[in-house]
Amino acid sequence: MRARGLVAAFLLFLTLLLFHRPLFLGEAFLPADQLTHLAPWKGTQRPPVAWNVLRFDGITQFYPWRLQVARSWRQGQLPLTNPYAFSSEGGTPLLANSQSAPLYPPNLIFTLLGETNLWYGFGLSAALHLLLAAAGIYRLARALGVSRTGALLACTTFSLSAPVICWLSLPTFLCAAAWLPWLLLAIHRRSALSAGLLGGLVLLSGHLQVALFVLLSAGAYAIVLYGRSAKAWGGIAVAGALALCLAAPQVLPSLELSKQSHRAATGRPDLELFRTKSALGLPPQSLLTFTAPNFFGNPTQGSGVYWNANRFPDGGIAPNNYAEWANYIGVVPLLLALLGAMAAPKARFFAGLALYTLLMAFGTWANLPFFFLVPGWAQTDNPGRILVISAFALALLAGFGLDALPKASVRLRLGVLVGVVFSLAIGLALAMNHVSSLPKTTNITWADVLAMGLPGLMLAVVWLVLGAAVLLLGPKQPLVRPVAVGLAALDLLSWGWGYNTTLPAKAVYPVTPGIAWLQSHAKDALIAPLNDQWSNGIEPPLNAVLPPNSLTVYGLHDLAGYDSLFYKTAKDRIQAATSGDNPCPQQNGNIVFIKTVEAAVALGAKYIVASPDRPLVPAFEVVYSGPDLVIYHNPAGTDAPPPSTTVPGSLKLGLALSGLALLAYSSASIAKARSKSSSVL
Repeated sequence: MRARGLVAAFLLFLTLLLFHRPLFLGEAFLPADQLTHLAPWKGTQRPPVAWNVLRFDGITQFYPWRLQVARSWRQGQLPLTNPYAFSSEGGTPLLANSQSAPLYPPNLIFTLLGETNLWYGFGLSAALHLLLAAAGIYRLARALGVSRTGALLACTTFSLSAPVICWLSLPTFLCAAAWLPWLLLAIHRRSALSAGLLGGLVLLSGHLQVALFVLLSAGAYAIVLYGRSAKAWGGIAVAGALALCLAAPQVLPSLELSKQSHRAATGRPDLELFRTKSALGLPPQSLLTFTAPNFFGNPTQGSGVYWNANRFPDGGIAPNNYAEWANYIGVVPLLLALLGAMAAPKARFFAGLALYTLLMAFGTWANLPFFFLVPGWAQTDNPGRILVISAFALALLAGFGLDALPKASVRLRLGVLVGVVFSLAIGLALAMNHVSSLPKTTNITWADVLAMGLPGLMLAVVWLVLGAAVLLLGPKQPLVRPVAVGLAALDLLSWGWGYNTTLPAKAVYPVTPGIAWLQSHAKDALIAPLNDQWSNGIEPPLNAVLPPNSLTVYGLHDLAGYDSLFYKTAKDRIQAATSGDNPCPQQNGNIVFIKTVEAAVALGAKYIVASPDRPLVPAFEVVYSGPDLVIYHNPAGTDAPPPSTTVPGSLKLGLALSGLALLAYSSASIAKARSKSSSVL
């Protein structure tokens, strides 16, 4: 009992260490500092971090989605539609976009908090899911025979790893991944009902891509664990059916929308598309970042975020965001994970899972069967996102490796150390080759990269020395085992500290004078913020103003939109009004802008909004001009049409299936409880 209490205290301490500011100091766990790069919030405070377009999604997508869902529930309405995006179309689907996740039970937090305190829910939700994931890995590791210290190393490694920390500001990522250890634990215990319930939560969590990774990993574990047991496979079928039925009210509308969305496949997947998608996987030189994570830069440093790049089949450069290729799990855990993979027979499944998912993350042939056989896989991007599964498997392997230390031969331990040092050297060579092959117009030299990466390399050497001490002294010094846990935590905390910034709650979508004017004069009008120079790079966009979804926060109707899934017809109409030019920025087809005054007029905008630093002289009356916004009035513009209130048939069917599943689950649970009670008597 005392040991369990110490473990619980340790996990709680780690969680509170990461989230003490949003939980207790009144700060929002939201990337609201990214707003200060744009009008009308520019100048309200100095941006503390560099522009990071992926973290920006946390404030421009998830906050408006959670807010609109909470508004709907508190008004006693189904959150079917967001009427404030793509407003000329009567709004855009909200429940069916998947990542709004209105039916995911833990998201009730946001509805209970309400509009005023919604910001608090993001820190609370992230903390609870991180604690959930850590506790799940600990329980799974113990069930697999790992010692308490090894299990602590496993949950510490995963909870603080790069694939987790870098995605915390996009909540659905962790919401889906956090249930993986619990799902595997249910499969390990052969509990079909628990596995079905957990699978339903995974699907409801909102991130269908990560949910697919989780369910495929669970399926692979079941295949290995159960073999040819007909009874066990019957349980798997029950679990799968239960999961699908429980999630049907949210998943079925998403599938229906996907067929009519901008992501809808226009033809069968082919090898050319496969090669293009694979180019977004980790480039070979990312082998270096397993030990030196910031060698190519870090967004918190404000430079070098895109020095790491891959190549498309046509020879073009394919850069990516730091988070998409973040693979760091700590040097000591990495060494122990390799030891566990080779020295622990019980860890073979997780060794195979780690290896295969890493091959997938690097965009290799390992993706081929899923690309052609799994529906929807070909429409997803960034193979590197499966690194969250790799980190999970490697974390468990680290726990096995820590336990294997006393019995592992010196030769094996030295081999692990030499292998990691060798991978560091190969990574350096690949990085040099990468930089030398970049176009001369980038003006990046190996000397530049080495100068920036040298501190990280030196730190990697320090951690390798400490890791060598753990490997070589572990069998003789029992205290080395808890020290290894401490070193892993220190390494990962020192790397990830400050990646996710917090700000005072008042910094989350403050109301500026220009916004107040719109709220007073344009409550029902169609509004067109003009954005034509958006940036997915390390420099913030020029003349950007009120990006899509921000008007949702203020209850105003935007012609533009930004969503995971939306009707293709909405984008097509905006594209037609933009003289056929693509209204989306390069590399992000989810965000649709109004780029020209002509498009705004053609779409019926009553008010056209521009950044004060944008050169614009339209033949319209300026009704507001301030340091935050310039607003023009189009007398021929219109008000937004009413949103659709029709409940889609897919939702009705999903609710019926979910009701039947809950009834079946309750009945089976009661029958099981009675059976246990009878056996005891």
